[in-house]
Amino acid sequence: MTTPAHSLPQEQAALMRLVAKLRQEQELLAATAAEGMTDLIGEKATIVAEMTTLAGHRHQMLAAIGYAEDETGMQQWMTEHGTDADREVWAALFDLAQDAKELNRVNGVLIGKKLATNQSALTILQGKSSAGNFYGPDGQSNNKSSGRRLGVV
Repeated sequence: MTTPAHSLPQEQAALMRLVAKLRQEQELLAATAAEGMTDLIGEKATIVAEMTTLAGHRHQMLAAIGYAEDETGMQQWMTEHGTDADREVWAALFDLAQDAKELNRVNGVLIGKKLATNQSALTILQGKSSAGNFYGPDGQSNNKSSGRRLGVV
């Protein structure tokens, strides 16, 4: 008989691959040039789709045997029917999920910093920045004083 824990090792393997991709993404984001990011994003999407499918099957199986179709239902099933090996894999999944969540958070911060840097550079290149911009796109000074003129009549 297939149990809701049947595919947990596959879920664990997929999550381990995702964590590895998130670490790789972090390295690329910390580097000056982020070559390979497009491929990495596609690989992450494939892994997430696989994980979603596996979890969906587990949730359907839980529902079919009268448990909630979520992690709470799985935890209840684990408590009532899971083997020690099942519980070990389930606990490892939670640990990996926490690692993935933290890596994703840090990567989000790095992406935000890169975006801010790129936006600042773009603003300067487009001549839209007023801070420190003494010359306009036409090469003429745009430093206009709003105060009184000193010593000039």
